[in-house]
Amino acid sequence: MHRLAAWSLRHPLAVVAVALALTAGLGAGALRVGTDSGYRAFLGAGHPVVRDLDAVAARFGGGAPFAVTFRCGAGAPCASVYDPPALALAHALATRLEAVPGVRRVDGPATSPLLVAELFDLPRARQLAPDGAPVADLAELIPLALADPLWVSQIVSADASAGALIVTLEDSTSATAERAVDAALAALAPFEAQGYSFALAGGPVEFVVAGRELDEQAQRLVPAIVALVGAIVWLAFRRAPPALLALAAVGVALVWSVGVQGWLGWPRTSFFQVLPPLLLTIGVCYGIHVLSAYAERLAAAGGGDGAREAALSGALRDVARPILYTALTTAAGFASFQTSGLESLVRFGWIAAFGVMAALVTSFTLLPVALARLPARFIEPPRVHAAWARVVDAIASRAARWRGRTLVLTLLLSLLAAAGLARLRIDASFEEIYGEQNRVVRWAREAAHVRSAETLEIALALPPGVEPASAEALGTLARLEAIAEPGLGRPLSVLAPMRDLHALFYGGDLVLAGEGAQPERFVSLLRMLRGEAPALVALYVAPASGGEPAALRLSFQGEKLPQDELRALVAGVERQVAAALPPGYSARVTGPLVVVSRMIDEIRDTQIGSFASALLLVAALTALCLRSVPLALLAMVPTVLPVLLTLGAMGAIGVPLDVGTAMVAAIVLGLGVDEALHLLSAYRRLRAAERPREEAILASVRDVGRALLTSAAALGAGFLVLVFVPWKSLASFGAVSVVAIAASLLADLLVLPALLLSTPRRARRSR
Repeated sequence: MHRLAAWSLRHPLAVVAVALALTAGLGAGALRVGTDSGYRAFLGAGHPVVRDLDAVAARFGGGAPFAVTFRCGAGAPCASVYDPPALALAHALATRLEAVPGVRRVDGPATSPLLVAELFDLPRARQLAPDGAPVADLAELIPLALADPLWVSQIVSADASAGALIVTLEDSTSATAERAVDAALAALAPFEAQGYSFALAGGPVEFVVAGRELDEQAQRLVPAIVALVGAIVWLAFRRAPPALLALAAVGVALVWSVGVQGWLGWPRTSFFQVLPPLLLTIGVCYGIHVLSAYAERLAAAGGGDGAREAALSGALRDVARPILYTALTTAAGFASFQTSGLESLVRFGWIAAFGVMAALVTSFTLLPVALARLPARFIEPPRVHAAWARVVDAIASRAARWRGRTLVLTLLLSLLAAAGLARLRIDASFEEIYGEQNRVVRWAREAAHVRSAETLEIALALPPGVEPASAEALGTLARLEAIAEPGLGRPLSVLAPMRDLHALFYGGDLVLAGEGAQPERFVSLLRMLRGEAPALVALYVAPASGGEPAALRLSFQGEKLPQDELRALVAGVERQVAAALPPGYSARVTGPLVVVSRMIDEIRDTQIGSFASALLLVAALTALCLRSVPLALLAMVPTVLPVLLTLGAMGAIGVPLDVGTAMVAAIVLGLGVDEALHLLSAYRRLRAAERPREEAILASVRDVGRALLTSAAALGAGFLVLVFVPWKSLASFGAVSVVAIAASLLADLLVLPALLLSTPRRARRSR
């Protein structure tokens, strides 16, 4: 890297020209970056659970719905869902939403079919307000609606004080969800002015509304992080120009990274919201090490513009190797996300790794070119250098005096961390991800007065030749309806309207098996249903077509549970489904609840897989940098220790890993080794100059301690800003990262010198 810096100093115009060309070309790609949300955005369209969800949606026209609920009373223009104003509202909303591209159907109190007995007791599907105005016999229809299982706790509450429109989408793409949710919000505005209150709930709403809020919050974070990190660099050097130059260099790298993302066609998902803060804080640390080494060289040479070129060249030579390998280890931490089953996280890892290396390049090209033209007096005043020297010298002396108690305390903390680590769990409740005050959380609670918008779907595939109306198929469906798990609501299938129709037409209960069963009725019942409510039948019955067998759909409402409980629910349902299926039958268990459960499982697997691969990569790169396996093993102690202490503390106090904090281990592992590499590189250089080992250890702390403190402060400040984001998952990521960075700094300044001073002589030497 110092050769690249030397070439840049000799050809400044070429460096600036290339940088401008890259920034212009890649900056155009940055304008192409769009946002994406939803299950596909997280998992990828090819993930098995996404394919299952899309397959069910394609065959039955459902699988990822969202609900628009409203309440009557308490200042609203209606006292009941069945009042004329409420029915007019439901009709207007259903009509408008059904016209939105990508919306398959809308079920609501005004337009959903209600089976009633009419002339000669023949069944007929009626609507309460087909044109927006109540039908003449509304009073006679209301009791039937209050007893219909397809209405109560689906589109109306049991006490008729709240209603819902269930919007069923054609697929799980973010474009479809955005169009539908935006159309719903626009359609609600006039009615809100009339006094109605609404709540939207369901996966599409969460991804669209909460995703946009996160995007807006992340955009506001960037100026705050730039200001805070710039202030820390200014405090370290007491001059504004060095801080501005370091930030400008990493800013160019950030533009390149986002540009590459745009040209690759990768959208910005929730994982990418932390990309600007990460790259800004990580990249500026490379500039801090260059500036710190430059200031040290200038101070040793007595300052002045005459010593500027030689001091800058020597500083770049001193820090080139450790900065190169710290960038490689950090990039390796991000690249380790390729083991994840989350497509969004894999892409984030590659772009972040590219951004780290881009920041390395700009720190050794653009930054040196700018520093070479900056007068020496703008680097730092002598009194600042003297103050930093006293601080770092105090740290070095304490590291030597406290080595025994430091190692004992480290051992005790490690044992406690191991105990806490055994209790660590990966879990994420709805409220913990978004935060208690988030709009989608409040909406979900309000919508619960009517129904839960989350569902678990079972698509029952029949053997070839078996018809959906056969006694065997309907009997199997009935056995699946009997599935019960904590958190699982009542089921809905084609049997619900068939039972109502049987009671209207034949009287009595529908018997599917045994002596009272009359299979010949099943075909006639299904035929009558298709004639009166074809859209309703299509929602639950798929005939054989295109080589696929006939299938029946069973839909359960479900509660928003923490991941441990949700995982148990899904596993219990899958066990019971397998036990209930006769030979020749198969079933897909899918739906939003299953997709969310699998998504959190992928995060857990990512945490394990990425940490293991990152650890191997970081250890190998550290050994290459230090050219010593014993020193590399010593470097791993203060690198892994902060991660274990942080995760162990989380396990001990009962804080679970969630969507955000699951990334911490691999990221902090890549960042944590940086300080150890700088310290051990300085130690190795001093030992090569025949300095005694104890003196070399203390001198290495003095040489790089200032840069370590400043870069750790910059990293901590960047992550600390995330703590104030209302999105609880992102705030947790910031808080945990700050703790891990602080622990890493202490481990490098205290534990690593103590280890070096306490190990046998040949383990400390590097040849």
